[in-house]
Amino acid sequence: MPSSLTQAYSAQWDFRRLHLAGEYWRTPFYLVFNTPFGTLTELTDQHSWYPMVRYELTKKLHVGSYYSYYVNKAADTSQPENYSKDWVVSGRYDFNSYFYAKVEGHFLHGTGLGYYTSSNPDGLKPNTNMLSTRIGFTF
Repeated sequence: MPSSLTQAYSAQWDFRRLHLAGEYWRTPFYLVFNTPFGTLTELTDQHSWYPMVRYELTKKLHVGSYYSYYVNKAADTSQPENYSKDWVVSGRYDFNSYFYAKVEGHFLHGTGLGYYTSSNPDGLKPNTNMLSTRIGFTF
């Protein structure tokens, strides 16, 4: 029978135009597979956390940043597949109360959160930079 317990803690603070938030998660997981060929066990001890800051420059323009950290402490934490560290800078523009655009720059170290090997035919690289954009609607 698998054994798992997730611990999660979060905090948020807003003051005028400043927004601060953070979270911490820990999920140890122990799994046992009984097969005709023997017993296989899988142990993970996932730790993840982030601090985030956002500032409202104007009613329509927001800038922010966060740092996201993940590690599987049950594995070799020096190997990129067992951790992920992501430094992000972002900007958001609200065209109106229903429509917005956002841009984020990511500076990633590690591959622990899973990337698709099918779209990375030369293999996964331990460090990646990425720019993402999004247009969103809210109702």
